[in-house]
Amino acid sequence: MNNVVEFLGLLGEAWGKFEETKWLLPVPLVMSLMDYDKVTRTLHLKGFHFGIRFPLPEPSPTLWSFVSLPAGASGTTFSPEGLMFTALLVLFGSYLQAGYIGSIRDEVLMRDSSFLKNAERDFLEFLQFNLVLYAVMMLLILFLMALPSMFFPAFLGLMIFLYAIYGTPFLISIRGLKFRDALIESLNLAKRGGEYLDYALKYLAIGALISVPMTFIVMNTGAFGLAVGLFLAAPIAITLSTATVIFFIDLPQSSQTKRKP
Repeated sequence: MNNVVEFLGLLGEAWGKFEETKWLLPVPLVMSLMDYDKVTRTLHLKGFHFGIRFPLPEPSPTLWSFVSLPAGASGTTFSPEGLMFTALLVLFGSYLQAGYIGSIRDEVLMRDSSFLKNAERDFLEFLQFNLVLYAVMMLLILFLMALPSMFFPAFLGLMIFLYAIYGTPFLISIRGLKFRDALIESLNLAKRGGEYLDYALKYLAIGALISVPMTFIVMNTGAFGLAVGLFLAAPIAITLSTATVIFFIDLPQSSQTKRKP
């Protein structure tokens, strides 16, 4: 199998589908605004901030996939208000992601698309994925609160974890797998490396390049910068999501465990 991914070609193909997928622009916008903690931290930031993020493929990138917030405690994560918004983000976000990726899949394959049907079909599988993801993130936060000196090993561990599982939601939607089967298939792909690794590294590199100006604009120009960031991030998010869907549609299939779409 050829291990080299023509990433720019995938981006070009994804952008060529933008006319068909642009009706999904509200999804990354809504999900960006639903991350209440990051919105409030951005609007209340004092002083200058410059940073970079290293995003790996995810089902629905948001503005915060490309914006580096200042280090430190989030301030609302463990408050009743923060927990409520986190629960909303996990529940409603899983529903939106299921409909979003399923609809992009249908547009790429040029077949009739129903956001609601896609969301209904895969909601529970996406919910399981996000519950695992957020559980690991919360454990990591607690770990770093106890041992802040372990930041860099924890960061490396998180990147490896995100790399290993990033294929899961796409395999759920594209191959019709249950969460457990999709997770196992994603882990197998991650172990083999090849195109799965190459795609992740190139996605990370492009995301990091985008994050530098995006962080500068959003974090240093107040509400205006936040609005500009939201406006810029949505089409970028759809293009990257579409590129990842195309990548997984074209990726040779090794798992035989499927459910009917």
